[in-house]
Amino acid sequence: MRRLPPKSSACKTFFRGERQTDPYYDRLWFFMTRKDAIIARRSVRTYTEEPLKDNQLLELRKFIGTIHPLHASIKININILSRADFAKNYRTTFSAKAAHYLVIRSVKKEGWLENAGFIGQQIMLYLTEHDIGSCWLGMVSPKNESAGQLPYVITICFGRADNSPMRRSPDEANRKLLHELVIGKISHPSLLDLLNAGRLAPSSMNSQPVRYITESTNIYVYRKRPLISINKLEDMQCIDVGTAMANIFVASDGKRIFVKEKNYPTPPSNCIYEYTALEYSEDMVADHESEE
Repeated sequence: MRRLPPKSSACKTFFRGERQTDPYYDRLWFFMTRKDAIIARRSVRTYTEEPLKDNQLLELRKFIGTIHPLHASIKININILSRADFAKNYRTTFSAKAAHYLVIRSVKKEGWLENAGFIGQQIMLYLTEHDIGSCWLGMVSPKNESAGQLPYVITICFGRADNSPMRRSPDEANRKLLHELVIGKISHPSLLDLLNAGRLAPSSMNSQPVRYITESTNIYVYRKRPLISINKLEDMQCIDVGTAMANIFVASDGKRIFVKEKNYPTPPSNCIYEYTALEYSEDMVADHESEE
């Protein structure tokens, strides 16, 4: 019987973008990690009618309670709704009918949208890891807002996919090439896998607005301005920044911390500085938490 390669080497092969057609790589997904899910995940728009089991939803709720946020000081609320409850309380132009909907609400303060994307994408990767389909829903609005509710941010639909919720290779992702997203040269070879993880992140209307500049082992994260300044579009792109940073965080095994710095490489005029992804240290975490 043929043995599978060590998980780390298989993951590295996929991150380098090498297409794998050997059937034994298909078996890799039976042993999936969250890092593998970065490559495997695709947006699912058709679902079966069958809901997830109660224990699956319970484990999901437990996982949500352990998520590492981008900003621990920003209060956030996450509710899992059935299709009927979602349709009763929210309107959407999206045609997908999943069994479950996850609604994210948050206090409005600096970084609230990026924080929602950072948390939501970690949930997406968890769902993919457990063979559950998912998709961001951007065109959603509450029908009625009750007093005391946190402002609405974004919705994720999820459930049992009609087809596989995974892709088999990063080549199947409709994404820009790395040199189109990284401004200048990549300063250190250790950053390649992290940048590729950010490249594979989903974005609203596949606009892929996140850009990067690297210096030493630091990754500076920017957002490309939309051609037309529309608040809703800019809000969605801030969420996109959070999803890309979540992929980088997971790909780094949680060894990156994202901070706002006063000094950063000057980007092109059409880009806005967002965060710096620094290598993790206890001192950095303490400084970051004290600033918040």
